[in-house]
Amino acid sequence: MNRKQMNAEAQKLVQKAVEKIDDNPNEVRSYYELSVLLTELKDYEQAKQLLLKASGLFSGKTELDLLNYGLGNVLYSAGDFQKAINYFRVVKGTKLNDNATLMIAQCEYALGDYKRSLAYALTTRNVGVKQLIASNFLALGDFQNARKYFDEVLANEPRNFNATFQRGIIALILDGKEQADSYFEIAQKIDYKSFIKMKGQIIDIQKTIIAKQKK
Repeated sequence: MNRKQMNAEAQKLVQKAVEKIDDNPNEVRSYYELSVLLTELKDYEQAKQLLLKASGLFSGKTELDLLNYGLGNVLYSAGDFQKAINYFRVVKGTKLNDNATLMIAQCEYALGDYKRSLAYALTTRNVGVKQLIASNFLALGDFQNARKYFDEVLANEPRNFNATFQRGIIALILDGKEQADSYFEIAQKIDYKSFIKMKGQIIDIQKTIIAKQKK
């Protein structure tokens, strides 16, 4: 399917989602689903305006939670992490609160505040949180805890490229090149192009280790 065909297909999906709202304007999930489609198409402004408009149509806590969660996701996708946090914070219902907390942790990580990200991540029971916790520990230089959490991720997702690559970085720091290479070899097989893009990290760490050994 070429780009023109993909765009035409996407427009059909958007049209169906709009018709769904027209048929039943009192169904909050229809607005949310359309916002997800628009976000995937990178039409962030239209997705945001849709959800803001819908927020004025509903008053129930569950409905407003879904719309605020949707607004947070739109802003996160657009790279406006601080504003996204503001929307995720007002999601209080038990159904979405855990997901919203995870997204706050993701936003804080994107903003470079690894301690705050870790604090939020450790409070959520979301099954996908362990990789974020591991990444935060790695960014904070806590390699032992980072290793523990990446190992837990890989036990369930052995073909997770990012977890495998970062586990190799930790092995390079803690255990040496030989053990690190075993992870890097697997990472190459999983996603060779991504490995080549990230290979500079390995070289930088090796240079740092050599410099420390010379002191």
